[in-house]
Amino acid sequence: MITIFFDTETTGLLLPSTAPLAQQPKIIELGAIRHDTSTPDADSTLSILLNPGEPLSADITRITKLTDADLRDAPTFGSVMPQLAEFFRGAHVMIAHNLWFDLNMLVNDLRRIGAEFRFPYPPKQVCTVEAYQHVRGRREKMTEMYERIMGEPLAQTHRALDDARALQRCVLKSGLLAAL
Repeated sequence: MITIFFDTETTGLLLPSTAPLAQQPKIIELGAIRHDTSTPDADSTLSILLNPGEPLSADITRITKLTDADLRDAPTFGSVMPQLAEFFRGAHVMIAHNLWFDLNMLVNDLRRIGAEFRFPYPPKQVCTVEAYQHVRGRREKMTEMYERIMGEPLAQTHRALDDARALQRCVLKSGLLAAL
């Protein structure tokens, strides 16, 4: 079974779905791990910085440590979409810590380039926030989930591939992937 663990860093938080697409935030970094249970030691990774075509806010730079200069020469989402689609193609499961957010960010950027219905979304989609909500009776932050499952604090960088790796470690150790 092929699973994609992924995370995004963005220009901001999603607005209500009724907001115009032009006002929705954009992905500035996408990190993903392609994990095949038949060859678990042969994971492949994808880490892409993206130029959103607009300046970053001071808050986003503070959180991600990414600057406008870091993204100035980065490709646009549209130019990397074929590479991203190929990475996801054939996967059975996609997992994100707050899937609703990351998936909707992906969908919005796909809509901007007219590719929303051409993307190979894996048929099974898992949100670890929802999967583990019963543990504390509320939504766990990534740092809380990591510490609970891994038994050590997460040195969170708010970088997409680092967060995808932390997510993968938690899902594999907890047995969630085997239960799917």
